[in-house]
Amino acid sequence: MIGACRTLVVEELSVPDRLKSAKQVVTFTIFLDLLGFGLIIPQLQYYADAFRATPAFIGMIQAIYSLMQFLFAPFWGRLSDRVGRRPVLLASIAGSVLSYVLFALARDAWTIFFSRMLAGITAANLSTAQAYISDITPPQERTRAMGLIGAAFGVGFILGPAVGGVLGAWGGNFAIGMAGAVLAAGNWLSAFLRLPESLPAERRRSTGEWYAFPLRDLPRVLALPQVGVLAIVLFTAIFAIANLESTFVLLTKHRYGLDQRECGYLFAYLGLLGVLVQGVLVGKLSAHFGEARLVLVGYLLQAPALLLIPFMPNVSWLMVVLAIMALGGGLAGPSLNSLLSKWAPADRRGEVFGVTQSLGSLARVVGPAWGGWSFGHIGMSAPYVSAAMLILLASAMVAWWLTGTTSAMPASRH
Repeated sequence: MIGACRTLVVEELSVPDRLKSAKQVVTFTIFLDLLGFGLIIPQLQYYADAFRATPAFIGMIQAIYSLMQFLFAPFWGRLSDRVGRRPVLLASIAGSVLSYVLFALARDAWTIFFSRMLAGITAANLSTAQAYISDITPPQERTRAMGLIGAAFGVGFILGPAVGGVLGAWGGNFAIGMAGAVLAAGNWLSAFLRLPESLPAERRRSTGEWYAFPLRDLPRVLALPQVGVLAIVLFTAIFAIANLESTFVLLTKHRYGLDQRECGYLFAYLGLLGVLVQGVLVGKLSAHFGEARLVLVGYLLQAPALLLIPFMPNVSWLMVVLAIMALGGGLAGPSLNSLLSKWAPADRRGEVFGVTQSLGSLARVVGPAWGGWSFGHIGMSAPYVSAAMLILLASAMVAWWLTGTTSAMPASRH
């Protein structure tokens, strides 16, 4: 009965409507992934008090989510190249439902830990979601599509802490977990009814292992024409921005005298600007200037903004340079993912996005470590100076990449 219903729903839609419906489902899946990541943030101190967790264990609860993404992004990506994107997305969304239920029922810190572990495993489906969007989107429209993914990231990042704080104050982790479970279950049903397969059987990989340890595939991905340099650029840029993410609260407190609430407003401000740029602006600009030039311009905007962040005379000027940084990041991020999708072979997009997602997760581990150490041992400006230098390095790599790349895309990459 359910299968017949799904077939009826999908077949009644025209091809453009099916594609639009599929993009909406995938975008909402990504939004829920980031919403789930943010839901727990306001509750960490509550868990420390209620479950008598040590600060070190609270740190483990935060870290396990990104670590699982690092470990499982290659699995989901490779699996989707073999069996198709739809079953992988359905399985991972179902896993999200279970992680939220486990979170809701937790009565000790270890259960919270395992729920976040499962949530990180299932949220590693980003590589599959990006591959799905690449499968169904013409090359000339992919930057806009990747921009919408980035906007979903931003909205989830903004709403997650706010929703988690309200629900946590009202009903603790049970309210947060059940709300997340209901949303994820609704998303699963929507995907089951509205999400067609994007990778035909004849375009799937028939050989190769089902899983590769994170970054084991890195040499093969780096060897792909044009893809390798872009993957290194992605790691460099994320490493640089992770310096800011790990020290910004400390900087605004000690340099600008802001409290935790005011700093939260600045994060929301950054997130909102990112949503506007990625959801509205980047798609229009890519049609006129091309993705590679947008990546280069974006980094050239980000670099001086990062350098100036610790040296502004007041918060008003700080907001100006943060706006420039958000504009640059909003232009560069989706454009870089679009380039990766175009140059990755169709039957290896899941693998490529799995490796790049693992690279991004690794950068979010080592970047904060360097940022925190340099902030404490060198000076408050050190993470931002080093971040600006890294972004300039990424800019140089993109400029070099442009000199050796023709504007015409190989037919096999479309």
